Amino acid sequence: VWLNNLAVLLKNQGKYDEAMPLYERAIEIGEKTLGPNHPQVAASLNNLAGLLENQGKYDEAKPLYERAIEIGEKTLGPNHPDLAVWLNNLAVLLEKQ
Repeated sequence: VWLNNLAVLLKNQGKYDEAMPLYERAIEIGEKTLGPNHPQVAASLNNLAGLLENQGKYDEAKPLYERAIEIGEKTLGPNHPDLAVWLNNLAVLLEKQ
């Protein structure tokens, strides 16, 4: 969790090159320790997608948002607030394309 939080801080500071490997590492660790379908992995995927979106890398961001949503639907249920945020993030991305 702390890697993801540090990556969010760096992203918010515009330090995308420093944030990206932290997101990627957080996802890797989460998949190994929590499993590939854990909500924390989904949150990290969503955050990495947001970073890529901020960089204009929409084609790279879209599948990450979609995977986060898929995980959220299975593990959190269709009415969870995190899932609503991830769906909205994908919708915003699609509007930009």
